Amino acid sequence: AIERDVCQQNYSQAVYHLTKSLDSTRPVISNDGWEHTTSDILTLHDYEEDGEIMRRKYLTKKEEVLSCEIYHNNFRAAYAQGFGYKGEPVLISEYGGIAFEDNDKESSTMQTSSVGEETCYLVKTEEDFLERYKALTVGIKSLPYVCGYCYTQLSDVQQEKNGFLTEERRFKVNPEKIRAINDLPE
Repeated sequence: AIERDVCQQNYSQAVYHLTKSLDSTRPVISNDGWEHTTSDILTLHDYEEDGEIMRRKYLTKKEEVLSCEIYHNNFRAAYAQGFGYKGEPVLISEYGGIAFEDNDKESSTMQTSSVGEETCYLVKTEEDFLERYKALTVGIKSLPYVCGYCYTQLSDVQQEKNGFLTEERRFKVNPEKIRAINDLPE
């Protein structure tokens, strides 16, 4: 993994510098979500299920997350070894992972299921989805040093079934309700 592999770290830096040489006006992210090397933006993937727990972690453990004393998402550091935070803007570039239960399977109202590398929080109804999405989004928006966020993901793709849309691009939840949550004051 890039966290300790100097060869991968050098490659990441080479791509960063090549990209900057082609267009120095655009920000470049070295390794989205974790284990950054040289990067213009610090992006973090965090699939915490509880919005209040996520909010408290990033408020009370900010320095520990940014200095890699703790893993921000339980298994990955924000930076690769030998690299560190230098004041880059911080974005939560993946969060949520909320999926609707497969109606063909018996399961409880809300449970966790592995989807790809992340954990997916399963819900039965649009109301359950929106409640979870709101708690997480409001928690992130309350963080004064986090300047942006991106729910994962826009649409389902292959084994990842945690999008706002199906693979066929049909809404699973009312987009106006998502907009209303995103428009809530910080």
